[in-house]
Amino acid sequence: MSKTIDGQTIGAILFDLGNVLIDIDFYRCARLWSDHAGIPAHVLASRFCIDDAYKAFECGKLDARAFYEALRRQLEISLPDDIMREGWNAIIRDEKPGIRDCLEQLARRYPLYVLTNTNPEHENIWAEKHQDLLSYFEKIFISSHMGCRKPDIAAYLNVSQTIGLPCPRILFFDDADENVEGARKAGMQAIRVDQDDTISQCIRPILSSPRK
Repeated sequence: MSKTIDGQTIGAILFDLGNVLIDIDFYRCARLWSDHAGIPAHVLASRFCIDDAYKAFECGKLDARAFYEALRRQLEISLPDDIMREGWNAIIRDEKPGIRDCLEQLARRYPLYVLTNTNPEHENIWAEKHQDLLSYFEKIFISSHMGCRKPDIAAYLNVSQTIGLPCPRILFFDDADENVEGARKAGMQAIRVDQDDTISQCIRPILSSPRK
């Protein structure tokens, strides 16, 4: 949380989803697939990387069947699609501690939005599991619907144009350095969420400052 935020100019607040609003545990995939494939979970985890197929899946340019086939090749396993899906979807966990209180305070003063890199398989899980939490948001911007993903500048500009606010008036929270830097390049005010209390600490001065 190194950047100074101009609370008076903020017109909307934008959040990443995974590891900002809800917990994500990628290692749960590896553990489940390990049980079926007979390969140690740490070995599977070491083989995983965000490759072109992963990015295409999150941009809506690859369907689930093709993605799982690419993932099998990457991990060097031969599990059927239903087991791949079970492991893949196991990463979606509970809401982050304290985030609901933050959203309740912010929603009284600002419109709230989400910008998430995600895919249809995960969307089916978090949209149902976290329906109540997501009711705080006026719109959820989903990479697989938009055809682009963070940190591409187009993703942030899509948000700005859709909600009708210039980027400098949008405050963005994300846990990934590259996504925070992408937002700043687009002109947004952006904070990296690296602790459970990052958001609560950041919003205190924002909520107490007058708005322009």
